[in-house]
Amino acid sequence: MNEHSLFCRYALLPEGWAENVRIRTDAEGVTVDVEKDSKASGSEQVHGFVLPGMPNLHSHGFQYLMAGLTGPSTAANDHFWSWRKTMYRLAGLLSPEQYEDCLAWVYLNMLRAGYTGCAEFHYLHHAPDGRPYANRAEMSLRVLAAARRVGMPLTLLPVLYCRSGFTSPDCAPEQRRFCHDLDDYLALLEACQSELSGDNTQALGMAPHSLRAVPDHALKALFRSGLRPMPVHIHIAEQTGEVEQCVEHTGARPVEWLLEQMPVDASWCLVHATHLSNQERSRAASTGATIGLCPSTEADLGDGMFAMEPWLAMGGRFGLGSDSNTRVSVAEEIRLLEYEARLVSRRRNVLAQGRCSSAETLYGRAASGGARALGQATGSIDPGRRADLVELDMAHPLLGGLNPEQVLDAWVFAGSEDMIRSVWVAARPVIQSGRHLDEAILERRFRAVVREVRQR
Repeated sequence: MNEHSLFCRYALLPEGWAENVRIRTDAEGVTVDVEKDSKASGSEQVHGFVLPGMPNLHSHGFQYLMAGLTGPSTAANDHFWSWRKTMYRLAGLLSPEQYEDCLAWVYLNMLRAGYTGCAEFHYLHHAPDGRPYANRAEMSLRVLAAARRVGMPLTLLPVLYCRSGFTSPDCAPEQRRFCHDLDDYLALLEACQSELSGDNTQALGMAPHSLRAVPDHALKALFRSGLRPMPVHIHIAEQTGEVEQCVEHTGARPVEWLLEQMPVDASWCLVHATHLSNQERSRAASTGATIGLCPSTEADLGDGMFAMEPWLAMGGRFGLGSDSNTRVSVAEEIRLLEYEARLVSRRRNVLAQGRCSSAETLYGRAASGGARALGQATGSIDPGRRADLVELDMAHPLLGGLNPEQVLDAWVFAGSEDMIRSVWVAARPVIQSGRHLDEAILERRFRAVVREVRQR
């Protein structure tokens, strides 16, 4: 693609909403210039309200297939640990081809929802019986291929999973698709690096699954192995049971142990981190690490609520993830963050900062934090950032007559994905009039996966 320019009637820039904005991009879709009060001549015109696209910093794409399968209680006291049984069963069924077709459909739905990047926390490494594929990166390649098929920028996060719990030496039988020793994991990272697309829409990170799944000696050895700098994502302090087990085993709370023992910095994403002490919260914020919040999944699993108000007051970074993909909705994740804070404080617009509404505050902070977590130059309409954009439809009935400062509130608190007219990745449209060019064939293939998996 040659140099290109987009003319936006309204665009949300880092300093706020602006009119008549011309965004000029280079051949790779990276923004080289943003001009306010410009003219439309010579530019492709985007008539709606244009936002920077939202990075999705945490996804287990295959769990989308669990829709409807975890509603009936499977135990007298249903919780996260009983939910895992259904997840393990599903994880054991998928072939590489089914995995790719499932992820392609999920990524398409993410684009329609306004996500313009995804960090896939990927742990289905081996065949269902636990044996490695002939190509150790077979399943990782399927993730990359699915993203390419729909035009979704991707940060691939191969997961290191070594054991089933703090006191277990090995993985459980139902986790056999996940498990690696450290040497095999390092070889997997090397193989994945060689398969990246070579453009600016795919990146590699690493993901030690959790403190319960990776022994401390393996985690420390991972960071002594001389890996090049890359994003680091880890599940941490998601469940109170996990916190209690960590204290019993290590003598410290999970985030407390991590901050004491590991080189946590701005390249780290602490996924969930739901249960933090005040001291952990303060120390984590000072590292520059991003907290990865997934409100719809955390609510679905009964995890608890992250204390967002004090985290923002400390200048803490955060981003949003769709996690189990029970719901794929940027607006809903933001709405839940604000509503959780309202329910706790019994106030309104709790998370608003400065002159921005809570929706605009949370959107901008989440886009910035998500971009950092993905290790990709996105998250704002700025020179040097890839032109990943979302257009809200000015003709939507609920947006009629609103000024730009009211639009995000309308979308987040009253709207849904039908307000999104188009989505652009690297200045190229991937969603137009609410649809993807290859939607029909991708839906057909996904329906076949659903039919095959649910018959087993």
